[in-house]
Amino acid sequence: MGSLVRRFGPRARRLALGVTVACIVSSPAIAPAAPPPIHELSASPLAPGSFRVPGRSPAPAFQSAPGAGASSVRVLNSSADGTRTNGKILGVDPDIGSYSCSGTALNTPSRSIVLTAGHCVVERGSEARRLFFVPAYDHGARPFGTFAVRSVYVMPQWRRSENPDFDLAALRVKPNELGALTDVVGARGYATGKSRLAAFQILGYPAAHAGGEELRSCRAHGLGLDRLTDRFSGPPTMPASCDMAAGSSGGAWLFGDEFVSGVTSYSYRGRPTQLFSPYFGPEVGSFLRQLP
Repeated sequence: MGSLVRRFGPRARRLALGVTVACIVSSPAIAPAAPPPIHELSASPLAPGSFRVPGRSPAPAFQSAPGAGASSVRVLNSSADGTRTNGKILGVDPDIGSYSCSGTALNTPSRSIVLTAGHCVVERGSEARRLFFVPAYDHGARPFGTFAVRSVYVMPQWRRSENPDFDLAALRVKPNELGALTDVVGARGYATGKSRLAAFQILGYPAAHAGGEELRSCRAHGLGLDRLTDRFSGPPTMPASCDMAAGSSGGAWLFGDEFVSGVTSYSYRGRPTQLFSPYFGPEVGSFLRQLP
Protein backbone atom coordinates (compact mmCIF):
# COMPACT_ATOMS: atom_id res chain seq x y z
CA MET A 1 0.00 0.00 0.00
CA GLY A 2 1.26 3.47 -0.85
CA SER A 3 2.09 6.07 1.77
CA LEU A 4 -0.75 8.22 3.03
CA VAL A 5 -1.00 11.67 1.47
CA ARG A 6 -3.19 13.63 3.77
CA ARG A 7 -4.90 16.63 2.27
CA PHE A 8 -3.97 18.89 5.17
CA GLY A 9 -3.01 22.38 4.17
CA PRO A 10 -2.02 24.90 3.26
CA ARG A 11 1.13 23.39 4.75
CA ALA A 12 2.74 20.43 2.97
CA ARG A 13 3.85 18.50 6.03
CA ARG A 14 4.03 14.95 7.34
CA LEU A 15 2.45 13.45 10.44
CA ALA A 16 3.00 10.03 11.91
CA LEU A 17 0.91 8.68 9.05
CA GLY A 18 2.91 10.62 6.44
CA VAL A 19 0.85 13.50 5.12
CA THR A 20 0.91 16.45 2.74
CA VAL A 21 -1.17 19.37 1.53
CA ALA A 22 -4.49 19.35 -0.33
CA CYS A 23 -5.16 23.06 -0.60
CA ILE A 24 -3.91 25.05 -3.56
CA VAL A 25 -1.01 27.22 -2.46
CA SER A 26 0.13 30.20 -4.52
CA SER A 27 2.58 33.06 -4.04
CA PRO A 28 3.97 33.50 -0.51
CA ALA A 29 2.77 36.56 1.35
CA ILE A 30 2.58 37.66 4.96
CA ALA A 31 -0.89 38.75 6.02
CA PRO A 32 -0.92 41.49 8.65
CA ALA A 33 -4.65 41.08 9.25
CA ALA A 34 -5.69 39.19 12.38
CA PRO A 35 -7.35 35.81 11.83
CA PRO A 36 -11.09 35.51 12.48
CA PRO A 37 -11.82 34.24 16.01
CA ILE A 38 -11.99 30.46 16.36
CA HIS A 39 -14.62 28.89 18.64
CA GLU A 40 -14.54 25.28 19.82
CA LEU A 41 -17.82 23.36 19.93
CA SER A 42 -17.48 20.19 22.01
CA ALA A 43 -18.89 17.15 20.24
CA SER A 44 -20.87 14.68 22.34
CA PRO A 45 -20.71 10.99 21.36
CA LEU A 46 -24.09 10.56 23.10
CA ALA A 47 -26.00 12.59 20.50
CA PRO A 48 -28.57 10.75 18.37
CA GLY A 49 -26.78 8.56 15.83
CA SER A 50 -28.93 9.40 12.82
CA PHE A 51 -30.85 12.52 11.81
CA ARG A 52 -31.46 14.85 8.88
CA VAL A 53 -31.76 18.61 8.58
CA PRO A 54 -33.31 19.63 5.23
CA GLY A 55 -31.85 22.23 2.93
CA ARG A 56 -33.13 25.75 2.33
CA SER A 57 -34.06 27.34 -1.00
CA PRO A 58 -32.68 30.78 -1.86
CA ALA A 59 -34.93 33.77 -1.29
CA PRO A 60 -37.46 34.37 -4.13
CA ALA A 61 -35.44 37.31 -5.45
CA PHE A 62 -32.53 34.98 -6.22
CA GLN A 63 -34.33 31.92 -7.57
CA SER A 64 -34.10 31.63 -11.18
CA ALA A 65 -26.28 18.16 -11.19
CA PRO A 66 -24.72 16.60 -13.76
CA GLY A 67 -23.62 12.94 -13.43
CA ALA A 68 -20.01 11.84 -13.03
CA GLY A 69 -17.87 8.85 -12.12
CA ALA A 70 -14.67 8.12 -10.21
CA SER A 71 -13.03 10.52 -12.64
CA SER A 72 -14.39 14.00 -11.97
CA VAL A 73 -16.30 16.00 -14.57
CA ARG A 74 -16.91 19.70 -14.81
CA VAL A 75 -20.15 21.06 -13.37
CA LEU A 76 -21.32 23.06 -16.37
CA ASN A 77 -23.60 25.47 -14.50
CA SER A 78 -22.19 26.22 -11.07
CA SER A 79 -24.80 29.00 -10.63
CA ALA A 80 -27.82 26.67 -10.87
CA ASP A 81 -30.19 26.30 -7.91
CA GLY A 82 -28.66 23.84 -5.46
CA THR A 83 -25.27 23.78 -7.19
CA ARG A 84 -24.65 27.42 -6.25
CA THR A 85 -24.37 26.37 -2.60
CA ASN A 86 -20.88 25.07 -3.46
CA GLY A 87 -18.03 27.52 -3.60
CA LYS A 88 -14.35 28.28 -3.36
CA ILE A 89 -12.69 29.32 -0.10
CA LEU A 90 -9.79 31.76 -0.39
CA GLY A 91 -7.37 32.34 2.45
CA VAL A 92 -3.86 33.38 3.41
CA ASP A 93 -1.51 31.40 5.61
CA PRO A 94 0.87 33.77 7.49
CA ASP A 95 3.90 31.63 6.60
CA ILE A 96 3.06 30.03 3.26
CA GLY A 97 0.88 32.56 1.44
CA SER A 98 -2.41 32.41 -0.46
CA TYR A 99 -4.31 29.14 -0.89
CA SER A 100 -7.78 27.83 -1.68
CA CYS A 101 -10.17 25.12 -0.50
CA SER A 102 -13.78 24.17 -1.17
CA GLY A 103 -16.91 24.66 0.94
CA THR A 104 -20.71 24.46 1.04
CA ALA A 105 -23.43 26.78 2.36
CA LEU A 106 -25.20 24.90 5.17
CA ASN A 107 -28.71 25.26 6.59
CA THR A 108 -28.32 26.73 10.09
CA PRO A 109 -30.28 29.41 12.01
CA SER A 110 -27.91 32.29 11.18
CA ARG A 111 -28.20 31.72 7.40
CA SER A 112 -24.46 32.35 7.23
CA ILE A 113 -22.52 29.09 7.69
CA VAL A 114 -20.08 27.44 5.23
CA LEU A 115 -18.95 23.87 5.95
CA THR A 116 -15.38 22.87 5.02
CA ALA A 117 -12.41 20.87 6.29
CA GLY A 118 -10.70 21.82 9.55
CA HIS A 119 -7.26 21.92 7.93
CA CYS A 120 -8.51 24.65 5.60
CA VAL A 121 -8.59 27.11 8.51
CA VAL A 122 -6.26 25.92 11.28
CA GLU A 123 -3.23 23.62 11.27
CA ARG A 124 -0.30 23.18 13.65
CA GLY A 125 -1.42 26.32 15.47
CA SER A 126 -1.33 28.40 12.29
CA GLU A 127 -4.65 30.18 11.73
CA ALA A 128 -5.76 31.37 8.30
CA ARG A 129 -6.13 35.09 7.59
CA ARG A 130 -8.27 36.93 5.06
CA LEU A 131 -10.78 34.13 4.61
CA PHE A 132 -13.51 34.50 1.99
CA PHE A 133 -16.20 32.27 0.48
CA VAL A 134 -17.11 32.68 -3.20
CA PRO A 135 -20.22 30.65 -4.08
CA ALA A 136 -20.51 29.37 -7.66
CA TYR A 137 -17.01 30.60 -8.49
CA ASP A 138 -16.08 29.82 -12.12
CA HIS A 139 -12.92 30.97 -13.91
CA GLY A 140 -12.85 34.29 -12.08
CA ALA A 141 -16.60 34.90 -12.23
CA ARG A 142 -18.32 35.60 -8.91
CA PRO A 143 -22.04 35.68 -9.80
CA PHE A 144 -23.17 36.00 -6.17
CA GLY A 145 -20.30 38.10 -4.90
CA THR A 146 -17.85 37.34 -2.10
CA PHE A 147 -18.61 36.67 1.56
CA ALA A 148 -15.99 37.60 4.18
CA VAL A 149 -15.51 35.22 7.11
CA ARG A 150 -16.22 36.72 10.53
CA SER A 151 -15.61 33.66 12.77
CA VAL A 152 -14.70 29.97 12.65
CA TYR A 153 -16.03 26.92 14.50
CA VAL A 154 -14.09 23.68 14.97
CA MET A 155 -14.16 20.67 17.25
CA PRO A 156 -11.49 20.48 19.97
CA GLN A 157 -10.36 17.09 18.65
CA TRP A 158 -9.17 18.83 15.51
CA ARG A 159 -7.81 22.06 16.94
CA ARG A 160 -5.86 20.47 19.79
CA SER A 161 -4.56 17.24 18.22
CA GLU A 162 -5.56 17.32 14.53
CA ASN A 163 -7.49 14.08 14.80
CA PRO A 164 -8.46 13.22 11.19
CA ASP A 165 -11.78 11.79 12.37
CA PHE A 166 -12.83 15.39 13.08
CA ASP A 167 -11.23 17.31 10.21
CA LEU A 168 -14.18 19.65 9.94
CA ALA A 169 -14.77 23.41 10.29
CA ALA A 170 -17.62 25.86 9.88
CA LEU A 171 -17.13 29.44 8.71
CA ARG A 172 -19.61 32.13 9.68
CA VAL A 173 -19.65 34.76 6.95
CA LYS A 174 -20.85 38.35 6.90
CA PRO A 175 -23.67 39.39 4.53
CA ASN A 176 -22.51 40.89 1.25
CA GLU A 177 -24.20 43.49 -0.93
CA LEU A 178 -26.87 40.93 -1.93
CA GLY A 179 -27.75 39.83 1.60
CA ALA A 180 -27.20 36.89 3.94
CA LEU A 181 -25.44 33.91 2.37
CA THR A 182 -28.23 31.33 2.32
CA ASP A 183 -30.86 33.92 1.37
CA VAL A 184 -28.80 34.44 -1.77
CA VAL A 185 -27.64 30.93 -2.71
CA GLY A 186 -29.78 28.64 -0.56
CA ALA A 187 -28.30 26.01 1.74
CA ARG A 188 -27.66 22.30 1.79
CA GLY A 189 -29.12 20.18 4.52
CA TYR A 190 -26.99 17.67 6.38
CA ALA A 191 -27.39 14.10 7.58
CA THR A 192 -25.60 11.77 9.98
CA GLY A 193 -25.56 8.04 10.51
CA LYS A 194 -25.52 7.20 6.78
CA SER A 195 -24.26 3.86 5.51
CA ARG A 196 -20.54 3.76 4.77
CA LEU A 197 -21.49 2.11 1.48
CA ALA A 198 -23.99 4.78 0.43
CA ALA A 199 -23.88 6.63 -2.89
CA PHE A 200 -22.40 10.14 -2.79
CA GLN A 201 -21.84 13.06 -5.12
CA ILE A 202 -18.46 14.62 -4.28
CA LEU A 203 -17.88 18.26 -5.26
CA GLY A 204 -14.87 20.55 -5.15
CA TYR A 205 -12.40 22.84 -6.90
CA PRO A 206 -9.34 20.62 -7.57
CA ALA A 207 -6.12 22.16 -8.85
CA ALA A 208 -5.41 19.34 -11.27
CA HIS A 209 -8.27 20.49 -13.50
CA ALA A 210 -8.12 24.10 -14.76
CA GLY A 211 -6.06 25.15 -11.77
CA GLY A 212 -8.98 25.05 -9.36
CA GLU A 213 -10.93 27.52 -11.48
CA GLU A 214 -14.01 25.32 -11.96
CA LEU A 215 -16.35 23.21 -9.86
CA ARG A 216 -16.05 19.49 -10.52
CA SER A 217 -18.03 16.44 -9.45
CA CYS A 218 -17.66 12.68 -8.93
CA ARG A 219 -20.39 10.09 -8.48
CA ALA A 220 -19.12 7.54 -5.99
CA HIS A 221 -20.02 4.99 -3.34
CA GLY A 222 -18.60 4.79 0.15
CA LEU A 223 -16.02 2.02 0.54
CA GLY A 224 -16.32 1.26 4.24
CA LEU A 225 -13.63 2.63 6.53
CA ASP A 226 -9.93 3.42 6.78
CA ARG A 227 -8.38 1.02 9.30
CA LEU A 228 -5.32 3.27 9.63
CA THR A 229 -7.52 5.75 11.52
CA ASP A 230 -8.63 3.15 14.09
CA ARG A 231 -5.99 4.44 16.50
CA PHE A 232 -7.67 7.85 16.73
CA SER A 233 -10.48 8.53 19.20
CA GLY A 234 -13.46 8.72 16.89
CA PRO A 235 -15.24 6.80 14.15
CA PRO A 236 -12.77 5.78 11.42
CA THR A 237 -12.76 7.92 8.30
CA MET A 238 -14.64 6.87 5.16
CA PRO A 239 -13.21 6.34 1.64
CA ALA A 240 -14.89 6.77 -1.74
CA SER A 241 -13.71 6.62 -5.35
CA CYS A 242 -12.90 10.06 -6.80
CA ASP A 243 -9.76 11.48 -8.43
CA MET A 244 -9.93 15.12 -7.26
CA ALA A 245 -6.73 16.52 -5.78
CA ALA A 246 -5.42 19.69 -4.14
CA GLY A 247 -8.03 22.41 -3.69
CA SER A 248 -10.87 19.91 -3.29
CA SER A 249 -10.36 19.86 0.49
CA GLY A 250 -13.57 20.69 2.32
CA GLY A 251 -15.79 19.94 -0.67
CA ALA A 252 -19.15 18.37 0.12
CA TRP A 253 -20.04 14.68 -0.05
CA LEU A 254 -23.75 14.80 -0.84
CA PHE A 255 -26.08 11.96 0.14
CA GLY A 256 -29.28 11.74 -1.89
CA ASP A 257 -28.17 14.79 -3.90
CA GLU A 258 -29.32 16.95 -0.97
CA PHE A 259 -27.68 16.22 2.38
CA VAL A 260 -24.02 16.92 3.20
CA SER A 261 -22.71 13.77 4.86
CA GLY A 262 -18.97 14.17 4.44
CA VAL A 263 -16.20 16.57 3.34
CA THR A 264 -12.98 15.79 1.48
CA SER A 265 -10.05 15.43 3.86
CA TYR A 266 -7.19 13.32 2.44
CA SER A 267 -6.00 10.58 0.04
CA TYR A 268 -3.18 8.03 -0.21
CA ARG A 269 -0.10 8.20 -2.37
CA GLY A 270 -0.45 5.38 -4.86
CA ARG A 271 -4.27 5.49 -4.67
CA PRO A 272 -5.05 8.72 -6.57
CA THR A 273 -8.65 7.70 -7.29
CA GLN A 274 -9.74 7.52 -3.64
CA LEU A 275 -10.67 10.33 -1.28
CA PHE A 276 -11.41 10.11 2.45
CA SER A 277 -13.86 12.01 4.67
CA PRO A 278 -14.60 12.14 8.39
CA TYR A 279 -17.60 9.91 9.11
CA PHE A 280 -20.66 11.94 10.07
CA GLY A 281 -21.59 10.10 13.26
CA PRO A 282 -22.91 11.32 16.65
CA GLU A 283 -19.96 13.61 17.44
CA VAL A 284 -20.11 15.40 14.10
CA GLY A 285 -23.89 15.60 14.40
CA SER A 286 -23.55 17.23 17.80
CA PHE A 287 -21.14 19.78 16.35
CA LEU A 288 -23.39 20.60 13.40
CA ARG A 289 -26.48 21.09 15.56
CA GLN A 290 -24.64 23.61 17.76
CA LEU A 291 -23.73 25.87 14.84
CA PRO A 292 -25.35 29.30 14.93
